[in-house]
Amino acid sequence: PCRGPALTSAASQCSNRRMPTDKYHIAWFALLALLAWPLTALSAEYRCREGATPPAVHEEPELRVASLNIAHGRGDALNQMLIGQGQIEGNLDAAGTLMTRTGAQVVALQELDVESLWSGGFDHARRLLDASHHDCVTIGLHARTWLYQFGTGLLSSVSLTDPRMTTFEPTPPTTTKGLVSATLHWRDGEQIREVRLASVHLDFSRKKAREKQLEEIISAINESPVPIIIMGDFNEPWDDDSVVRRLVEEAGLVAFQPDAENLATYKDKRLDWILTSAELEFVEYAVLDQLVSDHRLVVARLRWRGES
Repeated sequence: PCRGPALTSAASQCSNRRMPTDKYHIAWFALLALLAWPLTALSAEYRCREGATPPAVHEEPELRVASLNIAHGRGDALNQMLIGQGQIEGNLDAAGTLMTRTGAQVVALQELDVESLWSGGFDHARRLLDASHHDCVTIGLHARTWLYQFGTGLLSSVSLTDPRMTTFEPTPPTTTKGLVSATLHWRDGEQIREVRLASVHLDFSRKKAREKQLEEIISAINESPVPIIIMGDFNEPWDDDSVVRRLVEEAGLVAFQPDAENLATYKDKRLDWILTSAELEFVEYAVLDQLVSDHRLVVARLRWRGES
């Protein structure tokens, strides 16, 4: 698998739903991991709907972004293998409708399945394109076996370039995680600037695994010559030893009201985040109540710092 700095632009180098802690489900997941023989990882893929002509440059002064752990299309069900394809399609359609309602030009997705036997055997990315106002998708498949293939993605209504993927080191018995990224061209006054967008998913079971994954992210951000917007399921809230706090402090990023108590994204915890480089500022930030997954959709409006 590609392990280069996926956040880096062309100018440089190449939760799961938190499983219940009872012994039965841990043993079941371990057995599933043993049965699921890994396949070779692919490079990041970028594709658009047939006939789509998304703009090459985002011309608006503000950019709307969102992030959602789509949970393999299972909605609020316990597991995607316990529901039928029709219900999964309905869950994805509801998610696409919600994304359209937000007006987000880019949506970061985690646990995005592509033709996985355990989630209906069809392309969830294509279904979301059909159900939303987005034209293109960037996909990084980090976990691939005969039973499933899924990872992170970026739905977009504007063209993205230089798609890249980083797959983290395997963390058995949990499925492999990673990030996918691409470059957005966005007007800032008289100039057109590049912004690197990334969708990330960190391991849910072990803090040491998340800390190791964090090192790769910080290294990639520090090597990037352009601003970053990194979104996703970090599987940690904001506290003294949080990987989210470390990422903000060590990579010079900005988090919106990190101590806020009204922005929970998974049950009563804030595990999903939108973080940006200091060149950008938040105009608005919200977590939507409508449930289309076991996680809530996070939405933010951004602009170049200094603009009124």
